[in-house]
Amino acid sequence: MHLLSILDLPGPAFLNVFGLVVILVLAAAWLVIRLADRTDRQPPPPVPQNPDAMEVAYLQGGVNQVIRTLVYDLAQRGFVALAKGDRVVPTDKEPQSGELNALEQIVLQSAQAKPKARELFENRVLRKQLLDELAPLRAKLATEKLIKPEAVKIWRTRAQIVGTLIIAGLALAKLYVSWNGGPANVSYLIFLAIASIAALFALAYVLTRSHASRRGHAYLDALRLAYADRLKEAVRHIGSPGPEARAFHGASLFLIGLYGFSVLKDTTEAMFAESFKRGSASGGGDCGTSCGGSCGDGG
Repeated sequence: MHLLSILDLPGPAFLNVFGLVVILVLAAAWLVIRLADRTDRQPPPPVPQNPDAMEVAYLQGGVNQVIRTLVYDLAQRGFVALAKGDRVVPTDKEPQSGELNALEQIVLQSAQAKPKARELFENRVLRKQLLDELAPLRAKLATEKLIKPEAVKIWRTRAQIVGTLIIAGLALAKLYVSWNGGPANVSYLIFLAIASIAALFALAYVLTRSHASRRGHAYLDALRLAYADRLKEAVRHIGSPGPEARAFHGASLFLIGLYGFSVLKDTTEAMFAESFKRGSASGGGDCGTSCGGSCGDGG
């Protein structure tokens, strides 16, 4: 059908065609972004005997998951504690020389201001310092094709630009034809065009919000499967009150990086799950624009 004949269609008929175009644009965006990540052509790496907690945390949820894991680690070792108002506060315990690594020292320093959980996520200085320290780890994950390749970011941007031009261009052309033919009710078309463009950007965000590539997701799935029994055993360990209930005893910190604080629900450590859930909901989510080994930041 010729473009001019489409633009001359009456309102309801044109909206049907417009809706079909929007569906095709969204489908094309989904396809090109998905095909930009072909890392799943290779099988995931074998599950290690001793997974690196920071590597797993970053792969699972970027800088935010690293922050959660480090705060939990410091709390388990007695250097910080959770206080009222979801605040992370330092304790009187002082680390000995060499007792903390660089990442732990950075987070402990940020805790001196007694921030709320969400403020840790929003702290740009903290995020930059952690990303600088995590650079070798991110490079390793990129080499292993476990985080999204740079092509995903490139094709996402292209899909957003081209899709927006198609949707907005068709809507504007119809508006022009309608106004030249006399006054017309075009408010619904304007609303539909704006909603369609918003849907395009939302789709691109959903497809690219995670840090892990398709191969990385397969690797995380393998880790979860391999350590499911160990997780159940650890949760049973902390199901009762008292000093013996300290979660994981610091031996399986990577489980927090892998599963998050949700595994602590209904245990004596449930406060972490509640505090950091509220903190994330207040604006602590890693943004979906982070792709590849060179842009792992978010938020």
